[in-house]
Order: sequence, then C-alpha cells, then structure tokens
Amino acid sequence: MYVLDTNAFYYASEISECTYSVHKLKKLIEENEVFISSTSLFEFLIKYRNDIDTVHKGGRYLWDQKIKIAGNVINPLPDYFSGDIMNITEPDLERLCNDILANKIDVESRFISLLFDMCLLSGFYFSALSDGVEPSGFCYDVLNKVCRMFLPINLEVFNDIFTEGYKTDDCENYVRNCFYNLLAFELEKGIPFIERAKSIGDEDNIQKVDEWVSEEDYSNDTKKLNNAMKVKKSTAFLQRLAVTYWKNNNDPELKNHISKIKSIFDKKVKHAALQDYFYDTLVNIMTHGAALWKNDLLDAIILCNVQDEHILITYDKGVIERMERRKADYPKYLESIEIINSLRE
Repeated sequence: MYVLDTNAFYYASEISECTYSVHKLKKLIEENEVFISSTSLFEFLIKYRNDIDTVHKGGRYLWDQKIKIAGNVINPLPDYFSGDIMNITEPDLERLCNDILANKIDVESRFISLLFDMCLLSGFYFSALSDGVEPSGFCYDVLNKVCRMFLPINLEVFNDIFTEGYKTDDCENYVRNCFYNLLAFELEKGIPFIERAKSIGDEDNIQKVDEWVSEEDYSNDTKKLNNAMKVKKSTAFLQRLAVTYWKNNNDPELKNHISKIKSIFDKKVKHAALQDYFYDTLVNIMTHGAALWKNDLLDAIILCNVQDEHILITYDKGVIERMERRKADYPKYLESIEIINSLRE
C-alpha cells in the first residue's frame, strides 16, 4: 500500500498547490490502495480547525478516493471517531480537535524535550572536557547537579511551549524560537559552574559554594555567554562547543559521544524511524549548528507507518534525503524513492 504524507494529501486534494504536476499522483491514488497516517490527519484538522469548508473538502477527497486512515500508537484515533469528516459539524470538529490537540501537545513536547535534554547535557559535557583534560570527580559532581537543576522541569516547560504554540498561526517558528531561547538560557546558567569546577581538584577542600564561584564571577561569566549567544543561535553555539571539544580530544571522541547519546534515544524510543530522526537531528546540530524543525518530528512519526511494509509518497526534500541515506537498510525506502521520482518526471 501507499502512504501519502501530509503535503502529498494536500496536493492531491487541491487544498494547496504543488510545483510539480499532480496528474500522476492523482492517477496513482485512483488505481491503488492508499492511506494517510493519523499523524497527517491530526495535522490537517488542527491546521484547518477554524475552516470547516476546507475540512469538508479534504474529507470529501478521502471518501471519494477511498483513502483509508491508518492510526498509530503515537497518534491514536479517538474511540468515538467514525472517520467521516466530510459531514462533520462544527461542534463535533471542535470536540475532535480538542482531543487531537491534547495528544499532539503531549507527544510532541515529550519528544522535543528529550532532544533538548540531550543537547543541554552535551553542552555541559563539552564544556567540562573542552580542555582535553579529564575533569576531577568534583567537576563531574557539579555537572550532575547542574543537570538536575534543569532536566526535571524541561518537559513541563515544553508542554507549555507547545500549548502556547498551537494558539498561534505559526507553531513551527514559535517552538523553534523557544527551543533556542531556553537552550541559551540553561547553557548560560549552567556552564559557569562547570568552568569554575574544572579548576578544583578532588583533593581540594571546598566547604562553601562561594569559595570557588563568587556571585560577581558568576554574573560576569553568564554575561559573557549571553553576549556570545546574541551573535548566533544556541544550536550554533552548541556546535562551537562540540568543535572545541573535538579539537582538544582524540578524533573519535565526538562520534563516540553522539553514539552514547544515540543509545539513550534508542532505549527511550522503540520506533526505528524516530531513532533515526533523533540521531540525524543531533548530528546536524552538533556538526552543523542546524536548526530545529518541529515538522521533521512529524515526518519521522509518519515514517513509522512505512518501514518494511508500505511505500511513502512525499515531495519533502528532507524526508527524501533521509530515505536516501537508509535505503540500503529499508527496502521500502528504495521503492518509495523510485515511485517518487517517477511521479516527478
């Protein structure tokens, strides 16, 4: 079977325009068994929740073309949902969207906060080992304490960020900017403690915190970091920390660190497509200072419906590149790429 990603569904149903001819896409849909993921349905309904005419138009296309909706464990369909959105009333649409939005906020905040925590932990780790010298046990203790200052609250913060983001017309940019600002803030507040702790040996007797970092020193250090953040986004600053760490340690060390972080993702996330997403995003941030794109996460969730079973139809360059990288591992990725290329010829 074929899976349409969100934009392919929009193009086929003429909800939005495509730069490619959609004649072949429509023909493929007419002649084959096709479905969309519940993730795409959720995106569609939330985006157009105040435009019931467009919701009805999309629903009519799904019905006419016999396009099925495939639920997944990440974005499960509500038990009461009949699948009929071409006749849905405004009160029923509001109820459905409220339930869908609760799921989206929960899922997306959990996944993005996990990525955020790994970025933050890496920033502190790079700072501790940036000189190429193994820090003292005291420094590691400080690093752990600094992490515990922030990690327990980040999920709640991201839940609030997504809640507010979905009230705006551009949740994508809202979440990304909040991600940058929060990462900058927590790096600025944590790194000065770690940098000062690097000068303390295990044999030193530190009775009080202000003996090794005064309020004035801490204030000056955070101000310097704040100024550095102002000239580049926080993911680019994190990349600089990674480069400094890599240059002052053995060549394989950055790759080893990312591999360790990947093992954390793999334990917490059981779907291969999501594991790949976290790994790719982390590598791009660490090595290129890449931007965070919330919709990349949604694409990865849709890919969970594909591996080893179905063919994905997408026009998204980033998703196609991700499938290209792993087409040797997942045969359906190769099939998907071949079909996508034929649709664009």
